[in-house]
Amino acid sequence: MKMIKKIWNDKPLTLILFAGAFFRLISAIFSEGYGMHDDHFLVLEPAQSFLEGEDYNNWLPENQANPIPSGHSWFYVGIHYILLYLMESIGVVDPKIKMVIIRLIHAAYSMLIISMGYKIVRRMSTFHNARLAGLILALLWFFPILSVRNLVEMVCIPPLMAATYQMLKFDEKRKYTFVILAAVFAGLATGVRYQAALFTLGFGLLLVIRQKWIPAIVFSLFWTITFFVTQIGDLIIWHEPFAEFSEYVRYNIENKTTYFNRPWYMYLGTVAGLLVPPVSVILMFGFGYGAKKHLAVFLPAFVFFVFHSYFPNKQERFILPVFPFVIMLGVVGWSMWQSRSSFWQKRAGLHRGLWVFFWVMNSILLLFFTPASTKKSRVEAVYWLGQQPDFNNLIVESSHSSSYVSPPAFYLGTWPDYYYTTKKNSAEKLANLEAVQNPVSKPNYVIFMTEEHLDERVKRFEEGYGKEIELAKTFEPSYIDELLHELNPHNNNQTVRVYKIKE
Repeated sequence: MKMIKKIWNDKPLTLILFAGAFFRLISAIFSEGYGMHDDHFLVLEPAQSFLEGEDYNNWLPENQANPIPSGHSWFYVGIHYILLYLMESIGVVDPKIKMVIIRLIHAAYSMLIISMGYKIVRRMSTFHNARLAGLILALLWFFPILSVRNLVEMVCIPPLMAATYQMLKFDEKRKYTFVILAAVFAGLATGVRYQAALFTLGFGLLLVIRQKWIPAIVFSLFWTITFFVTQIGDLIIWHEPFAEFSEYVRYNIENKTTYFNRPWYMYLGTVAGLLVPPVSVILMFGFGYGAKKHLAVFLPAFVFFVFHSYFPNKQERFILPVFPFVIMLGVVGWSMWQSRSSFWQKRAGLHRGLWVFFWVMNSILLLFFTPASTKKSRVEAVYWLGQQPDFNNLIVESSHSSSYVSPPAFYLGTWPDYYYTTKKNSAEKLANLEAVQNPVSKPNYVIFMTEEHLDERVKRFEEGYGKEIELAKTFEPSYIDELLHELNPHNNNQTVRVYKIKE
């Protein structure tokens, strides 16, 4: 215990990094599956399909009747293509082993959030505040599990923090090297996640406000060059620069209310809730209070936050890049306020109690979520199918719905052109297709992704397809998927059943 205290007082970053690495390692090993649609089907599926000579999402112009860009950056997908290629070149072909390696890489990469956060706060404020901010960044309950997911919203954070750190160094030493490095890091972040361009706008505004005209021009130039390099695939595929980025902007403007139309204050609630109240309120207040003194940390995140609050299409994950900045400046700003507030000067016990409550609640959530698997039953079902010696192809049964749940085909280990049923695309129509009789593509398994109207759907499939099916295996949801369904029945029950088609 004395040794831990000594390290905490002498070399706290070492201890903080160890704690962060420990929980991220747990997530990397045990937290299987995927969180949302995008972190799997817009990253891993296309990367693996390209490796197999396929085009899962029909992103390539030759696979479209009227070719247009998809509005997705090739940069992050391309990185995964290279990773998967390298793994297969040394004999790593099992999808689960591939994913463990990818999660470990993401876990190691996310450690930069912790180290950069500590260094940024140490440059702005005291040793004590740097320790606190670093510890929160290491152990905030949802950071380990999200850090190992293929979420561009998380992956863009380290270069954004690196850009911020370089801007702080420029404030002190006025060397153009720091502006150039900030621009390069911001360009890389934008290449991963297009919306990170809003942070870049914030950096540019910072230089303009301070009337640093030449640094502003230098920053803009090197950001453009770096972003262009990350989008070089557009020239190769579409023969024009920034084709995907342009389509991304156009599509989102035209469809700003197509998916969600949520109120402007939604993200205030998101930040306040996820950072564990009432400490979350303290950090949000500190973020605003420290804005004037530490504009380089505040302004880019504020521009990003304001735009997303204004834009109708909101999802909680969109705002993830803001959290480290609220934490860093929140800790510093609150410390500034507390030292000047007679109320808090007289109530040190209350202040300590708020932080004790935060760490207790955060620890409970951290232990619950860190090893949790999400969409695990879907992954396990598809992986099991891929391991069956007689597996040829599958049908996703969804006759009770107008759409179907996409199976994570990455885990099959092969790339069949699978079939599906919906309300409009019945099993009877499917049975009449020539392709289902072709020995190469003939399906011999049916997968039911939900239990909804199960008996009725089984009977309907057998009658429509003209063949009996028998239950081969059932896959139960993970504890977190089951909890989410219990809390909100609108969330799909994740029990998956695989049936064998009898000949």
